[in-house]
Amino acid sequence: MTKPFEPFHSDLNWQQVSLLLDTVLYFEEAPKLLLIPDLEQERIAVPLLADSLRMLLGELDESQPFAARRFGFSFNWTNETEQTGELVITLPSAKTVRQPTKLTDFSPV
Repeated sequence: MTKPFEPFHSDLNWQQVSLLLDTVLYFEEAPKLLLIPDLEQERIAVPLLADSLRMLLGELDESQPFAARRFGFSFNWTNETEQTGELVITLPSAKTVRQPTKLTDFSPV
């Protein structure tokens, strides 16, 4: 099986990430794939959880809600048969967030 998405970058601002976090918290019992725009504004389905979104939010300035910063997203399989892997997010500060992910737990919004 192929990866759920190829590595990409996205310019996100505080308002966007805050709304994504609200969506994830609303559907916390039933995780959803969130559509994240790449640099060409194509929407990529990404399995994001609240803790990861909080890390993204921590990289953004609430006092400048529309100031975008660049984030990198990629996915690596840990067990393709069991649909488990690791979502890797590169923050603007160059720190990396690694989110263990079971793709079958996520559904489209």
